[in-house]
Amino acid sequence: MVAKRIGLDVFTYNALISGFSAVSKLNDAIGLFNKMTAENINPDVYTFNILVDGFCKDGRVKEAKNVLAMMIKDDIKPRVVTYSSLMDGYCLINEVNKAKEIFDSMAARGVMANVQSYTTMINGFCKIKMVDEAINLFEEMRCRKIIRNVLIYSFLIDGLCKSGRISYALKLVDEMHDRGQPPNIVIYSSILDALCKNHRVDQAIALSVDCAKVEG
Repeated sequence: MVAKRIGLDVFTYNALISGFSAVSKLNDAIGLFNKMTAENINPDVYTFNILVDGFCKDGRVKEAKNVLAMMIKDDIKPRVVTYSSLMDGYCLINEVNKAKEIFDSMAARGVMANVQSYTTMINGFCKIKMVDEAINLFEEMRCRKIIRNVLIYSFLIDGLCKSGRISYALKLVDEMHDRGQPPNIVIYSSILDALCKNHRVDQAIALSVDCAKVEG
């Protein structure tokens, strides 16, 4: 395209930057970013989101925050997906408290957390056994009438099981049935594993009947 003197626009650069980011070639992605700005092609919100997400998935949260700073400097308002990527990045490097700071700061910046944001934080808290914090967010979703999907139930139930709080996990399974949202095999596996490890074999056998229905 360049050889034929066809000018590249922001959409083309975004596609190229996204491609490099997807295969963790972030230095090449930044090179394209610098090239487009040198050619007076203004990056848009998608350009910045692609880079923030790419750096976060690569565990390079510091660079992601630098991109966020550039974004704000250019008067481009970060969106919920921008903050969710940052939260995910912090959770990946086990800095869940910093992820929660990002989560808490969103409302002050006029950005409302969505299902993705809550999913990231609930999973992050459960992984470091801060299950009470995950439950608080889960209940906050209920208050805000945000639909809690199977993935969120899966993360929380797994966290509860690994923390020895099987009764609470079983209560959530009943809640899923009541809502017409049957648990999947991942959820049943978490509970069966916890029941067996706690020598509650009879309950595990009874639950395996329901599990077989899911598989069927």
